[in-house]
Amino acid sequence: MKKLIVLGLTGSIASIKAFDLCRLLRKRGFDVQVVMSRASLGIISKATMEWASDKEVITSISGKVEHVKLFGKGGKASLFLIAPATANTISKVAMGIDDTPITTCATTAIGSGLPVLIAPAMHEPMYDHPIVQKNIDFLEKEKRIEMVSPLVEEDKAKMAPIEQIVLAVERKLSKKKLEGKKILIANGATYSKIDPMRIITNLSSGKTGKQLQKQFYITGGLVELIEGGEYKEFCKKNLSKLKKEIDYFIVPAALNDFEPKEYRNKVSSSKKFVLELEPTEKLISIVRKKFPLLKIVAFKAETNKTKKQLEKIGLEFLKKNKVQLVIVNDVSKYPAGSDSSEMGIVSKKKVVWVKATKEKIAKKIVEEISKI
Repeated sequence: MKKLIVLGLTGSIASIKAFDLCRLLRKRGFDVQVVMSRASLGIISKATMEWASDKEVITSISGKVEHVKLFGKGGKASLFLIAPATANTISKVAMGIDDTPITTCATTAIGSGLPVLIAPAMHEPMYDHPIVQKNIDFLEKEKRIEMVSPLVEEDKAKMAPIEQIVLAVERKLSKKKLEGKKILIANGATYSKIDPMRIITNLSSGKTGKQLQKQFYITGGLVELIEGGEYKEFCKKNLSKLKKEIDYFIVPAALNDFEPKEYRNKVSSSKKFVLELEPTEKLISIVRKKFPLLKIVAFKAETNKTKKQLEKIGLEFLKKNKVQLVIVNDVSKYPAGSDSSEMGIVSKKKVVWVKATKEKIAKKIVEEISKI
């Protein structure tokens, strides 16, 4: 059964973004019930939000006691999201004042111990008002209330990006299997210099790593993602980060397997040039030697291999490098940059194959990681 998100709209101009927010919530698998204040009706129409949510919009609390049916004991709602939230609404919620459908729903949800997310949106001076800040701090001390911080620019505290708000909803309602775990992700393509103008690199898009970052965040992890760059510096940066207490090191990065001799001056293109490449020292091997107890998840890309061959390669890599999981895939079937793929999650005990979008694959990978 889908979880029901109640989306409260206030009189901020950012309410014009509510249509897209509602649609994205539904795309991510939630039902959405929209509740609108009278002020918000002057910014975006009731009909628009009914089309977006596929439900009749609540604009006032009637004898049907809509707030109780949603947020009372045994209520239908899983979470109350106020996005956007004005300074007026934030202050009223903090003081327990109920004079709009939004504030009445907030009081009922908070009183019932249900999760509440608030995404502020207003001019920067209003956001910086000491009483507004005091009210925000007061609300954040309540465990089930969370602020989705605004984007402060152009003298405005703009509502957080829609994707960020939806991620906050998913995180709030997820099972926190990796709560508080520190996760470092090495991601994307690396390169090695030939001369001051030329490099050798690879075609990694970094899409899998970014999806993993989202899924770790949703499941409660404390995630840091390091994007690719110059190979040696990239390796040093990861090793430096690992000196802190890291629980998991995830390596979807496409690390250069070979390094050329680097020329100080630009190589002339007027004649034939032979480039000699030498094998690089493997980052995972270095990490395993330095951090014998660290949980490592490696990725292994191959071409024109059967599933059985990939499974064998993954298992051999797992044993040789003493990693916890190896994710294998065939890039000849799903080229770099594809939004979908088929990957095998190889552990000592089993292999799990997933053929789906990279978002869904990342979700499954994180699920398997949470078991180790």
